[in-house]
Order: sequence, then structure tokens, then C-alpha cells
Amino acid sequence: MSRTGRDVVVIGGGIVGTAAAAFLAEAGASVTLIEREGLASGASGANSGVVQHPFDPVLAALYRETVALYRDLVAADLGFRMADEPAGLLYLSESEVAVRDVDRSLAETFPYLARDVAAGGVLQRLDPALAPGLWACRVGIGFPVQPGASTYAYATLAERRGAHIRQGRAAAPDVRGDTVVGVVIDGVPLAADAVLVAAGPWSPEIVDPTRRWAPIRHRWGVVVETELPAGPTHVLEEAEIGAAIGIRTGSSPTTEATAAVDLDEELVDFSLVPLAGVASVGSTFLPTEPDPGGWVERLLGRAATFVPGVADAPIRGTRSCARPQSVDGRPLIGAVPGRRGLYLCAGHGSWGISTGPASARLAVDAILDRGPEIPPALDVGRFGMPG
Repeated sequence: MSRTGRDVVVIGGGIVGTAAAAFLAEAGASVTLIEREGLASGASGANSGVVQHPFDPVLAALYRETVALYRDLVAADLGFRMADEPAGLLYLSESEVAVRDVDRSLAETFPYLARDVAAGGVLQRLDPALAPGLWACRVGIGFPVQPGASTYAYATLAERRGAHIRQGRAAAPDVRGDTVVGVVIDGVPLAADAVLVAAGPWSPEIVDPTRRWAPIRHRWGVVVETELPAGPTHVLEEAEIGAAIGIRTGSSPTTEATAAVDLDEELVDFSLVPLAGVASVGSTFLPTEPDPGGWVERLLGRAATFVPGVADAPIRGTRSCARPQSVDGRPLIGAVPGRRGLYLCAGHGSWGISTGPASARLAVDAILDRGPEIPPALDVGRFGMPG
């Protein structure tokens, strides 16, 4: 028995699962993490690689805590690196109106974020890799990081603290009545006091095998990696991308409805994350699994209108991932209604790398019966009880 008196199984080896395992083990719980493929095999390892403010008043606190947790992870010297200062994010458009709209929305909701609008020669001096004729809103955020590095670092930290990581092709909660008593892994039971499901878009079917309860869906992202040693120096996004990723820039009651994501809509916008001479170019938000190679020309063609050097840049490879997108754009964290001992932490969409560790901390606090309480906007119960 662990010194916390808690034996916990974590299902899922992404950023959320590995961070939760590290935090649980630090608290003295006996922890087993189960991953069916490999660590960071999903969105945690195939993302664009940027830690970024989510522009959501509810998620902003998770982002700030995550940055602080990443500072600790850097100090642990486990292979994860993040710059001391953000690279800066440029919201780009050929339309001045679109850029001014972004600037105005951010000023209203996040006045503490440093931002300014630039065009012409000013913008060219700010980032010479950009095409002429663009407008930009620069925001003082955006930390490019190596995809998957934080997940591997947390996994190493979890093991150093005594957690066990093992592979299991099929893992499901072992439910007796309304209580979870452990998991069944490839047909073999493993007892536990609590089970945390952190399996990204596959989490709902683990929680509810009937699949009637489905607040999280797959939203597929494709990234093309190119060599681009001459820049840009900023993280780049199309100003219109907010509609695709569910930016919330207001506090009125109608914001909740307008921020919801149409999970059956196919959305494609430009984004670029530079790191050490390599550019990760995206972004897609697709309802069905794509052929990554079929998106190369479309993504790079769009990117070249903003960064001309992309057109001739050598391609290093492509990757795709299923983002776990909740129907209201926010993660589900905490106890699962009607299932004692079962917890969930999933549904981060595009913001897993940016808010996952802090989300994991909240889930761990719930498992260990310590504060703070889960905010209602993130509570699993907002979507009712699984079947």
C-alpha cells in the first residue's frame, strides 16, 4: 500500500497521462500507467509544437500553471527545453479588418497581453521572412517546443518517482455495480482504488463502452515539417483561425454557444511553428482520419502566401494526429458521475500541450481528495452521466 493509501491506474501515455502519473507518484500513490501504442503516440507527439495562451478565460489559468510546471520540468533536465521568453505570435491576414478585429477582441478580454498591429515596412523588419502586403497583430506569447518532449520527460519523472509504465492493447475500467475496482488489461484484472482515463479522443468509449456518451470527438490535424533555417522567428497563425479552434473572447452568456465547435465541419487554416531551423506547417481540423500525404500541397501552398520561402523548402516529413475535441471546446476534468473511483481528464482539443499538465494536476487533486475544486466549466458532470 502506498503512503497515500491510494493505488491508481492511469490509462493513456500522452502529456496528460504522464504528467498525472508523475504528480501522483510524487504524492506517494502507487501508480501504474497503461499505454496501448507508445508514449506520445497521439496528439501529444504529433502536434505542431507550441505552448500557447488558449485565449479562453477559463483555460487561461491552466495555461499559466502549465508554463510554471514546464519551468520545473526544464530545471529537472530530462530532455525538455523551453525558452525563457516567448517567441511571439503573429496573427496574419491580407485583410486589415481581420487583424484589427483580433486586436480589438484580445484587448477587450485579455488586456494584460502585450500586443500591437503592424504592416508594411514595420512588419517586414519585425519578421523579414513574411510576404509583403500583410497585416499582423503581434501578441507576446508562444513557446515553440519539440513535440513529444514534455511527455517523455514527465514519463521519465514518473518512473523515477516509482510509477510503473506498461503497454496494454486493451485497458478498461473494472466496474462492480457503481464502483470501479481497477482495470482489466488484455483480459487480466489489475486492482486499484482509482482509475484515471486520459486517453485523448478514445476516452469516452473507455468510460462508456456503449458509446452513447460522447462529449469528445476526433478532430484530425495534419502537420508538414519543412527545413526553413531563414525563419520566420515568430509563431504564425492566420487571423481567421480563431473560428476553427474555438477562441473565446468575451464573457457574455452567448459566448458559450458561439464558442462551441462544429465537429462535423472540415476546417483548414494556416499556422507555422519555427524551431531550430525547422518549420511545422498546418493546420487542419478534420472530422475523419486523413491521408497526410494528400494534404502536403494544399498546406504548403497556403503557407507560401504568408511565408514565400516555404514554397521551395525541403520537406522533412508529414504527421497527423487525432485531437480530442470536446463539444464545447473545453476539457473534461474530474470524477465521472455514477462511477465511484473513475476519473477523466481529456478533451483539450488544440490545447493539450498548453494546458495538459495543469489539467492533470487538477485531476490528481480530485483523486487524492485535496483542493482546489474543479471549476464547473471543466467538470465532467456538465455532460451528464455515462450510460
